[in-house]
Amino acid sequence: MRNEWFGPKLISGSVDAGTDVVLPLFMSNDLTLYSRAMCSWCIDAKDFLQARGYKFVEVDVGRNRVAYKEMKELSDQSYVPTLVAGQEVLANFDVDQLEKFLDEHQIEP
Repeated sequence: MRNEWFGPKLISGSVDAGTDVVLPLFMSNDLTLYSRAMCSWCIDAKDFLQARGYKFVEVDVGRNRVAYKEMKELSDQSYVPTLVAGQEVLANFDVDQLEKFLDEHQIEP
């Protein structure tokens, strides 16, 4: 594992020695989507992730108060959807912001 500079912050990623291609930091099985049942942005985020083959754990914070508190601690806010990928958190987002986040953090299905 070696550090590479990508944009505004230093991130770690593995580099394939033969091609010098930076491999993804996270695979989609590291994703947790905090949502609520009737949240249209949550439904859009879930549909987006599923359509592109991402695997994720969905947690309904409307039914699980412990998960709601956990989400608030992780994201410093109380809005859904909130996506957690390793140490990275995207909160209160639309599909365009989700796509940008996944691309910027090299998160692949």
